[in-house]
Amino acid sequence: MSTLSIGRVAKAAGVAIDTIRYYEREGLIPEPPRRASGYRAYSPDVVRRLRFIRSAKQLGFSLKEIGELLELRSH
Repeated sequence: MSTLSIGRVAKAAGVAIDTIRYYEREGLIPEPPRRASGYRAYSPDVVRRLRFIRSAKQLGFSLKEIGELLELRSH
């Protein structure tokens, strides 16, 4: 499976790199494995998850509520 850099994920999802790091710290997206160089290696699924988060925010959901929705979605 091919992986994406944080910059490519940010561009594809329409969010800032700092936003991705923040969502990782908040547990909204899983922390990705690191390459030998130390850079994050994201799966393409993260782009879909970030787009979901962005859409939910636009609908007025809080990050706490989005986290709950993501929990429900994974069951």
